Amino acid sequence: MFRIPGYRIALLALCGLYFSVFAHAAPAAAQAAEPPEHPEQHKHMHGTGMGMDMNIPSGVSDKCAPKFTYEDGPRGPSHWAGVCNTGRMQAPINITNPQIVPIPPLPPLEFKYRPADLDIVNDCNKYEIKARFPDNQWLKVNRKPYRLSEIDFHEPGENAVNGIRPPMGILLVHLSPESTILVIEVPVVEGKENPTIKTLWKHIPEGGKERVVDGVKINAADLLPADHGFYRFPGSLTTPICNEGVQWYVMKHPIEMSKAQIAKYRKYYHDTARPLQPLNNRPLVESQ
Repeated sequence: MFRIPGYRIALLALCGLYFSVFAHAAPAAAQAAEPPEHPEQHKHMHGTGMGMDMNIPSGVSDKCAPKFTYEDGPRGPSHWAGVCNTGRMQAPINITNPQIVPIPPLPPLEFKYRPADLDIVNDCNKYEIKARFPDNQWLKVNRKPYRLSEIDFHEPGENAVNGIRPPMGILLVHLSPESTILVIEVPVVEGKENPTIKTLWKHIPEGGKERVVDGVKINAADLLPADHGFYRFPGSLTTPICNEGVQWYVMKHPIEMSKAQIAKYRKYYHDTARPLQPLNNRPLVESQ
């Protein structure tokens, strides 16, 4: 159709350039819309067996500068953003006088945790050590599957029972396929050394860093008490922006960590429990 060879070459070159730009622009836009899951230096990817990567972003960064604090001041709890100071179903709470309900009809927690490669974060921006997990469906509640996304540690524990907070608390954060959040808090008391905690503490990275440890596995089941009785209430996340719609399960029985293990955690972070929030007549039940 075109009789001028030079024009034909230019047209082909232009088409090739257009295709190249289009082919690379679309993935870049999609990537920009998703929050980063890991620092670039780790090159560690979670799978997408549930259709999407549902891990809560780790928040690790090269600059260890907390964006909020637990102390009074301009970044303290009374000034936290979002619905932290306006929501009606905030967490943590003081658990008192719960309605006792047998299992069934109260659905039990069906744990199916399995060993996973150790992925640990020393996240100074959120005042906590956390372990993160790949795609799974290790928890079911009323036949609904939940993915164990991460394990967080707080000192002291977040929720109180009859006005008493435990020395530490372990939060097991789960996500449903619809991205609803379910948190299980395991209270920690001083006692014998915990082998799983020993493994975790051995591999804590520097502040603001994340470490994936090849050849080392942990099982979240080893951080659960033998008795799976619980308190349940609707609540929120306990750090800004304190999103509500979170289902909380607080285990009735604690696990043990040694005095030295608790002290080692305090070396990194301490006083990392949010002030207790009003119950505001929300439903509070206890498994029988």
